[in-house]
Amino acid sequence: MNKTKRLMFSFIASSLLVSCVNAEKISNTKKIEEVTVTAQRTEQSLSTVSKSVSVIENETIQRRQSVNLPQLMNEEVGVSFAPDGMQSGQVVIRGFSTQNFRAPLFVNGDRFRGRNTLEYMLLDPNQVERVEIIRGPASSLYGTDSFGGVINVITKRATGDVTAPFHMTDSYYNVEYQSVNDGLAHRLQLGGIGNGFDVLLGLNYRDANNYESGDGIIPNSDYRSKGYDARIGYTIAPNHRVEFISKYTTVTRGRAGGQFAAPGAGNAKGELQRVQREEPMKEQYNSFRYEGEIPSLGLDSFEASLYRRELNTHVSVIPNLNNPSVYVDSYVNGPTVYGGKFIGVHGKHKKALTSTYGMDWYFEDRDSSEQSTKGAPRVKSSPQSEQLNIGAFMLHEYTFDNDAILSGSLRYDYVKTSLDTGYITDSTTKELFNKAGDTTNYKATGGLGLIYPLWDNIDLKANVNTSFRAPSTAEVSAVGTGVYSDFRVPNPDIKPEEGITYEVGARYTNDNLISNLTFFTSDYDNLITTENITYKGLAAKQIQNIGEARIWGIEFDLDYDLPYDLSFKTNVSYLKGKDKTTDEPLEQIMPLNGFLSLKYEPESLRNYYIELTAQWAKKRTKVDKTSERERSGYFVPNIYAGFDMGKVNAFDNVSFNFGIENIFDKAYSMPTVPENIAYDTSKTNPLLQPGRNFKIAMKIDF
Repeated sequence: MNKTKRLMFSFIASSLLVSCVNAEKISNTKKIEEVTVTAQRTEQSLSTVSKSVSVIENETIQRRQSVNLPQLMNEEVGVSFAPDGMQSGQVVIRGFSTQNFRAPLFVNGDRFRGRNTLEYMLLDPNQVERVEIIRGPASSLYGTDSFGGVINVITKRATGDVTAPFHMTDSYYNVEYQSVNDGLAHRLQLGGIGNGFDVLLGLNYRDANNYESGDGIIPNSDYRSKGYDARIGYTIAPNHRVEFISKYTTVTRGRAGGQFAAPGAGNAKGELQRVQREEPMKEQYNSFRYEGEIPSLGLDSFEASLYRRELNTHVSVIPNLNNPSVYVDSYVNGPTVYGGKFIGVHGKHKKALTSTYGMDWYFEDRDSSEQSTKGAPRVKSSPQSEQLNIGAFMLHEYTFDNDAILSGSLRYDYVKTSLDTGYITDSTTKELFNKAGDTTNYKATGGLGLIYPLWDNIDLKANVNTSFRAPSTAEVSAVGTGVYSDFRVPNPDIKPEEGITYEVGARYTNDNLISNLTFFTSDYDNLITTENITYKGLAAKQIQNIGEARIWGIEFDLDYDLPYDLSFKTNVSYLKGKDKTTDEPLEQIMPLNGFLSLKYEPESLRNYYIELTAQWAKKRTKVDKTSERERSGYFVPNIYAGFDMGKVNAFDNVSFNFGIENIFDKAYSMPTVPENIAYDTSKTNPLLQPGRNFKIAMKIDF
């Protein structure tokens, strides 16, 4: 056993030993509250879900004052992120990135579809109630792309008694400041509830300059975003509620490095300095929803939704600042996505069998993208594309007399992709696109899960899940130069990705402690990647199936309420991935890494807390040297604190949150952030994380 594995097993064993010995002796601690999740498409207790699920609650979101959700998710076991600036980045779950369509985003249970690289910068953390992360494949419930995991973001909703007279609730003004980029964030929220209505309206604004790393200012990392959100519900009868959700966001920002932007603009003078910006990206979203009970159909709960999301982006690129007269403007028109779902549950209140049946769908209409070079008229750079996905699924959960739970899920997906290639004049290229775009895929996926009570407070968990991913419209239709440096050639022989994952673990729980230890191994066929080829004698790129790959790993997490108003959290994960065709390590695989938190929150004081945290990772040495370089490890401590003042004059409550992140101003980069190894390392290649950052936030409830 090598040093890394010995270190991990020693840490896990000592944590479990100390916690289990002390747990029975504690008498003056707070009890850990039960957590409700929607990981299996409907609400249920986390303790009844066999899948590996992490939850980020609103309290953590508020206290961290995070600029983006991926940064928050980075604290969770098995989850990392690949930043491309301070406001955005891609989430990486068990080695699979949202950039590569292998860890899809859902918002309130509906698929977010359209801009996998940029989607998280459209979500202001102050809009969010909680985040649920499924670690591991979930195609049998969520469909295509659910390889590494699934993220479901639940937005805020007015709280209170809808049968009371209408009154204000959940209303506040929040302002945040951070020193690392002179960043300001504002949210004004107005809520009301009563007479059957629940209403929540919000305005968001963020503005920041280039941020400072431990090695200096990061150029082209500024951002500005603004938007509104509305969530309006009406209870038409007991257990019957309709809802309208609307959201608009516009973001202007620099993509400092990382995906598609490396090596960035931080290289030495005379070397290539690439500048890429979104100027702007816009989202318009509207959704209608229903939730209730339909006893006549035997449904204890029923949920339906219908949504429309439209995205438009202007991408401005200067390929090399040493020659700023050459610039490219790319206009990504769309996509416009329509979608929805129907989910019903039978036997929800029974002891033995609970059955969930559902159907979801999306139709993605991606208009032709256009490009302009040096201010010239726009020309089409990719064909108009469409993709329709319809999936039907069912989940059965059986609870035995000894409280063991056996679950089984099955899903069938239909995916059709088509392209309009009328603008292409070259007959050979046009024929390739027609073959690649006019495709239909059918796929069935399934999953089995088991929770088995072994002893008091100890459950065994096991899961077997298959997964698949159909090629996206962006992959099928990507073509041209400008944003990409090479011509993109379609592949008419591309196949859907497929995988199977085996997972086994143990969970220890009592009133004061929750701990999980999980082992998993996954095998994948036909993984899609972008390869360098020659087309008509010129350098080009093409998506191809690389063959077989394997990823396996170990995850451990512990949440422990200690005596004297202390609480301790930690997690550690180890991951290994290999391309079985080339025998090389897979990209974006995290080395041994983890998170630590120690919090003091006395009940005798008014919501006062102080929390010490640290994120760490060992040096990453196992890399494919044709695409990645080794990365140094890091240990980055942070401190957070806050308190409530209670009622102040006409305000119901005034609260303050403070933070110092990266206390020692360490210069480091995430092991998962992409770089361009054709150029020397710099502060944007790979992109460095923010340096020491002082934070303060004030929230006024009224």
